[in-house]
Amino acid sequence: MSEKKRILILVDWFYPGYKAGGPIQSCVNICLALKDRYDIKVITTDTDFDEKEPYQNIRSNEWVSSLDEKIAVYYFEKKSLTAGALKKLVQQTETDYIYLNHMFSPLFVIYPVWLRFLGKIKAQLVLCPRGGLYANSLAVKPFKKKIFINVFRWLGLHKLVVFHATNEREKDAITHFFPGSLVQIANNLVKMNQPAPAFISKEKGVLKCIYISRILPLKNLLYLLQILQNVNNKIGLTIIGPVENEAYWELCQQTIRKLPDNISVTYKGPVHNDMLVPVLQEHHLFILPTSGENFGHSIFEAFLSGIPVLISDQTPWKNLNADKVGWDLPLDDTTKFQNAIETAAGWSQETFNEWAKAAWQYAAKYINNPQLIEQYALLFP
Repeated sequence: MSEKKRILILVDWFYPGYKAGGPIQSCVNICLALKDRYDIKVITTDTDFDEKEPYQNIRSNEWVSSLDEKIAVYYFEKKSLTAGALKKLVQQTETDYIYLNHMFSPLFVIYPVWLRFLGKIKAQLVLCPRGGLYANSLAVKPFKKKIFINVFRWLGLHKLVVFHATNEREKDAITHFFPGSLVQIANNLVKMNQPAPAFISKEKGVLKCIYISRILPLKNLLYLLQILQNVNNKIGLTIIGPVENEAYWELCQQTIRKLPDNISVTYKGPVHNDMLVPVLQEHHLFILPTSGENFGHSIFEAFLSGIPVLISDQTPWKNLNADKVGWDLPLDDTTKFQNAIETAAGWSQETFNEWAKAAWQYAAKYINNPQLIEQYALLFP
């Protein structure tokens, strides 16, 4: 039997972190799905996104098996994480592939590509932009990102990496900015252990909704709250996610205070990924009117849990209504969002069960696609 190929994953935040959202879950899922085919190591930090205190029960500055006994993880203590220390550790870690996440991480993406340019590391670089080249992402700090992209292209750094696109849209974005690049499509991997569906009680005219995402303008929570001002049915909305933009959250709270009596809102703060399924299964509809998602792990978590979704058309999940798993709607038509909420509120128990079962089966079909793992075999040949 041939020796396993080796993959070294560099990522700013990793398990047990969860506040950075989808990129953490994407990397965790890759590790768990590929651990039997490849020798996998991860280099990351010992502190979650936007936190000052390190993870509890995690040993820093040494290789540990925090996620799985087959996966070695090195958690850099913040004060120990320097360019020199990262370079030394990467050079000491024998690997065939170095997998980089996002486009604009100074230490975990830009620096390794620079080291490859200088000939200081020899492993094949695989770079996943994770939506970083989409217009909605580039609109945040656009000047710095434009300079970086231009320099990246001018130096020919894109020729040193294999780009991992998670869908055709991302491939188009990559080739737009970096013509002639080598791009391999491999769909996002997801949790493979699906829970049984749970059909909670559904009364006509009453709807329990849930929003799970970071709270910042990109995710459009305020947009949702403003729509709820005009909804006539009895709606309960649970909000889960860290506040990343305090000024935006204040606008959301102001709107919440003005909502009519038939609308109730509960904010629960961030919840660890491992606890999301039971929380989701207490609701009838997942809502995320996002301005853009590369994948949307919380959306898929809803499908996985058997919860229909109401999302924007700025995600990979399309034509949902045809399969009775939800709606993907344009953001420029708030009436369609309102009508979808009113329709879901009017569901009987039988109709809700039908849609919930369809959502669960939609996720099961995705999970059981044998091509998923094979796409990664092509990415790491």
